[in-house]
Amino acid sequence: MLMKKQNLLWLLLVNFLLLSGCQVQVVALPTLIPVAALPDEANTNNGNVPPTWTPLPQTDPPTPAPTLPAITPSPTSTPLPLPTNTAVPPTLTPTPTETAVPNQSPQSPAPDIRPIDQYSYTEVIPLEAWPRPANDNGWGMHWIPTNKQDPGTVDRFVAEMVRMNIKWVVFLNDGANIGDNDYLVDRLVANGIMPVMRLYHPTVEPYSGDIGAMVRHYRARGVYYYQLYNEPNINVENRQGFIDPYRYSLVWSVAARRVISAGGLPGLGALSPGGEYEHNEFLDRTIRNILHNGDGHLLNRTWLSVHNYHGTRPLDDPGGFLLFRRYNEIVESHLGRPMPMIGTEGGSYHPDPQVELQLNRHHYIYMRTAEPYFFAYSHWLLANYEGGGFDEAWEWQSLFRAGFVHPLVTEFFYNNSR
Repeated sequence: MLMKKQNLLWLLLVNFLLLSGCQVQVVALPTLIPVAALPDEANTNNGNVPPTWTPLPQTDPPTPAPTLPAITPSPTSTPLPLPTNTAVPPTLTPTPTETAVPNQSPQSPAPDIRPIDQYSYTEVIPLEAWPRPANDNGWGMHWIPTNKQDPGTVDRFVAEMVRMNIKWVVFLNDGANIGDNDYLVDRLVANGIMPVMRLYHPTVEPYSGDIGAMVRHYRARGVYYYQLYNEPNINVENRQGFIDPYRYSLVWSVAARRVISAGGLPGLGALSPGGEYEHNEFLDRTIRNILHNGDGHLLNRTWLSVHNYHGTRPLDDPGGFLLFRRYNEIVESHLGRPMPMIGTEGGSYHPDPQVELQLNRHHYIYMRTAEPYFFAYSHWLLANYEGGGFDEAWEWQSLFRAGFVHPLVTEFFYNNSR
């Protein structure tokens, strides 16, 4: 009897423990379910799963982990295009093909030509709309290497420019100075010559003074083109002890923005073909940096100053007079279009003036059929001592010297109508 009671008590105890264990298992069950096995809406955290989220180990059979949005890292080698960098083509008026004349080759649609001030900053100005002098022949000349001249000197050499049929003249202005070149600009414009102002600065640092006020002053007098800095790829010009296209792109953009806001057209400073920093690479990196910095819209109204000295190379040498072709390849690789170019210095020098004449006349004759984006070519230098210059190193390069006029003037310019 005692044994039966003990057995009965034992059975009751076992049943109690079994019932108690089920209750504990039911309560603990949710903490044992893997995260990936929960319903999708509980596992996605409303779509706010961080990119570094890693699913917990799966049970068998596995339940698919929630699908995360794909994350594509940005490349570090090539900057992403910015909305302001995208060149917006001008509005074109297509020629209807249904009315084409039989046996006549189709013509390209004419660009939408307007006064230059009517283009927005996001529009690319067609080459045909850029300011040109009347009866343009692409013949330019670098003026006198000083920031100002007396009226008598201006009158003398402007008259020479007219006789030589020069249509573009590059001159120096002392940074943001207003007034020193008023008389020169007025005489050039009155005689149908397009002035190109180079804002002289002894280093690649921000300009001092009010560039906007200066541009407004000279824009009203007929100056559209403003070259910013000069040969930034050579130490003798930037005087900083180092050459940096990224630094140049920053300071250039600050000045270009002021020129544009005042109604002018900024020019990228011409590069020295013999500079310490290879000029083609410098140009490539400068444009790349301007785009990367979000300043690409400035290039819609920008032209490129060119120093295409030729020396005594063969006439078809791509590194001499024709170097603007390589520049255009670089520009188009970034912008998908050409950029206007103006030769602001150039020339060939030889001990024999007649040989020098033949080399230099070739450059001007070329301008009769030059590429549409290459607006003008300018010989360095018109006059030095005769115009009030003071640097002895430049005297032998001048077309006008005391008791001497170069045969390029007397035998070519004086005898050609264009």
